[in-house]
Amino acid sequence: KKLSISFLANNNSTLSFHELPQETQTTIERKRLADYCRKAYKKVNHTREETRETTVCQCENSFYVDTVRAFRDRRYEYKGLHKKWKKNLATASKKEDLNEARRCNNLIVIYDSLQLAHKCILNSFYGYVMRRGARWHRMEMGGIVCTTGSTIIKRTRELIEQIGRPLELDTDGIWCVLPATFPENYELITRDPARPKVVISYPCSLLNLIIKDYYTNDQYHELVDKEKRQYEIRDENSIFFEIDGPYLAMVLPASKEEGKRIKKRYCVFNMDGSIAELKGFEVKRNGELQLIKIFQASVFDAFLKGTTLEECYGHVATIADYWLDLLFSHAKDITDKELFELISERRTMSRMLSEYGEQKSTSISTAK
Repeated sequence: KKLSISFLANNNSTLSFHELPQETQTTIERKRLADYCRKAYKKVNHTREETRETTVCQCENSFYVDTVRAFRDRRYEYKGLHKKWKKNLATASKKEDLNEARRCNNLIVIYDSLQLAHKCILNSFYGYVMRRGARWHRMEMGGIVCTTGSTIIKRTRELIEQIGRPLELDTDGIWCVLPATFPENYELITRDPARPKVVISYPCSLLNLIIKDYYTNDQYHELVDKEKRQYEIRDENSIFFEIDGPYLAMVLPASKEEGKRIKKRYCVFNMDGSIAELKGFEVKRNGELQLIKIFQASVFDAFLKGTTLEECYGHVATIADYWLDLLFSHAKDITDKELFELISERRTMSRMLSEYGEQKSTSISTAK
């Protein structure tokens, strides 16, 4: 009713609401409704969760499954080569062959990068089917993958809670602490001269047993004759856990608010003290203050010092006190050049300056 009696300016002329074009009326109504919802309900959208069942069948053309499987197999190939050259590096180190050791190191980096690249591509397949503009968009397929992954992680957490302690749950993995007495690897001696020894990861086998029992497709159809349309029915399960580690330490920050958890924010250290994985911290991001990045980098090193928890916190507190003194003293002990380097940040503009129009940001103001 309020809109119907409103008069709005349009091209220097005054019109009532019902005289405006239908598209303009719809835009105004939506804006008014959104403003009211924000004021009255503190939100614009209402989220509702429903449990549904569906089946994704690709018997006629299994191109998507075949593509994912091809990428997975190629990644396994690169991972095998990565392990092979790690063994060659150990052999070269024993022989003190510096040239061969350098060659092995280069190939280790190459194959590790290739397998990581294929891992990223594999992860993008899931996001692709969820994207509305994708040619092969199918929300049901994405929902099945999401639900299956969620239930797998939940079952895994329940098992690990009986053995050790889960630390961080991710969409495709779980970080945990296991007792030192828990069996890690088993070595089996074979009669095959090409592969005389097989190493089996006990924790990995334990988790994969859950996958086999609950997530095996016992009616997988594989096309064997295209002309006669003949299919071979077999059990199929291509979901496997991979074990990473053991690692020296994992640092997880505490939540600022009670009852709220921090997701994907942790630092993992290798046995030699180097950082194996870093997620969620400002030190990795563009557009953050150098002060924060330098502080975090120095704090991570301090977490590995000391033999007890109190000594570790003492080393971390020493670094924190230094940077707090710098802030409270308004950086009076350093030069202006050093100060500007600490309070500066680096940002990247993806378009030309003229394309941003009347938008406002620190990056646009600096570029102008």
